Amino acid sequence: MGCEKNNNSDSRQIKTIIFTSLVAIIVLYLFSSFPGLYRSLEGLQSAKRVSFLNDVSDYLFIAVGNYGFERGRVNVVLNDSGPVEKMEANRKFIIKRRNEGDGSLSKALKSLSEIDLPGSEKKIRQVKKIQDQINELRQKTNKDLVVPQSLRKQGLATIWFAAMTKYIESIEALLVTISIDISDADGVISRYSSLKHEVLALRNTAGPEMSILSATILSQKPIKAELIEKIEKLHINTLQHFKNIAAICQGFSKPDIPNALNQLKQSYFSNYLAYRNEILPLAKVGGPYPYSQAEFLSHGVNALKEISHFMDVIVLETKSYAANNLNENRRQMIFQGVSSAGSLLVVFLIMFYINSKVISPIGRLTSILRKFSKKQLGLDVPFLKEDNEIGEMAKAVEIFRQKSIELDEDNRLLKLAEAEKEKLISELQKALKEVKTLSGLLPICAQCKKIRDDKGYWNTLEAYIEQHSDASFSHGMCSECSDKLYGNEDWYIEMKKKNDYE
Repeated sequence: MGCEKNNNSDSRQIKTIIFTSLVAIIVLYLFSSFPGLYRSLEGLQSAKRVSFLNDVSDYLFIAVGNYGFERGRVNVVLNDSGPVEKMEANRKFIIKRRNEGDGSLSKALKSLSEIDLPGSEKKIRQVKKIQDQINELRQKTNKDLVVPQSLRKQGLATIWFAAMTKYIESIEALLVTISIDISDADGVISRYSSLKHEVLALRNTAGPEMSILSATILSQKPIKAELIEKIEKLHINTLQHFKNIAAICQGFSKPDIPNALNQLKQSYFSNYLAYRNEILPLAKVGGPYPYSQAEFLSHGVNALKEISHFMDVIVLETKSYAANNLNENRRQMIFQGVSSAGSLLVVFLIMFYINSKVISPIGRLTSILRKFSKKQLGLDVPFLKEDNEIGEMAKAVEIFRQKSIELDEDNRLLKLAEAEKEKLISELQKALKEVKTLSGLLPICAQCKKIRDDKGYWNTLEAYIEQHSDASFSHGMCSECSDKLYGNEDWYIEMKKKNDYE
């Protein structure tokens, strides 16, 4: 019983040690892999947020670009004194840009309503508030765009330009808030955001300068001093924006943005700037101009189109980066998850392998050993053919079984011998009880047949034998003595005759 308890205890201890070790390995692995999984999950969430906000940023960026074109072209048309019929292309251009701007802004505002972006609520309310004013102004300008200049409301162009500038600035303020949030999460996106802001700033300085000069050509009047000063400031800012954009673009490895910047520089500096520099001195005296307003404006519009194209390239580039970054984080998350799951699976497979190859065999051998201890020696020992430690244990158990069988056989034979011995002893003891042996030289009287004992007393033969053995005497008389004693008696003679007859 004590041996069985020890076997059970040893088996449980082995299992406990092995499983505790494996559980400890799993726990340690989970603890070691948790930071990586957490970072991957955090990176994926950050990439999702960056991608989402970048889409919103692109929507706002596109909206600002289109509203800039709408602002400038409406201003040009309102100041144009030419035939209304020739303004049809401009009106279509305005409608197209307006619709694209409104669509992009609507998508941005809808997306922003789905998330919590600190600092954005106030700016969104400001955009919507100005949006209502712009819609009212659009209704007024729509009427003036289809009537001759003499029928247009005086000062509407100035009101329109100021209101649209305020509208664009409110959207840009919202764009800045989004860019700050993105920049905190991703440095590359931060550079793209900086580039977007510089391009918007370029659009906001180059466009108004073109509009002022275009309107001056149409008016055929000398430009006002404050407008000359404004043009000079706008031009200085434009040149600075080009420098800033060039500096930012130096850090990009892909050629799309640098190539688009070169096209923009070619259009602005080689094509538009020459016309601008020739027109500006003449505008101070009110002409005459070597070029028509339409020709001058076409070069300016081409430059603005290149700015628009540059903005489109930036949008595509940022979308591509954000998408690739999101996909990379997803791959990292999947890889980390699969790696962790795979490693955990390996640990479980190791546990299963150890259980099937070590713990279970040890348990079976322990069970067999317990049964052997209960003398159930007819069972076969498993794993005898295994060429490993389990096989060695099985062989040891088999040796134990064989030795137990041999010992049982020896015990059986020993018991038989013991039984025979006990039987013989019993028989001898029984014989000793029945017989007492007289030995030695007995002094006996030659006459009376008395025997002398060790103390020197003479005892009758009967008394001596009864004293020194288990025998007792019953007295009788032999025939010779009977004849001597009763031979002359008639009754004796008669009895003897009768006995002899029978």
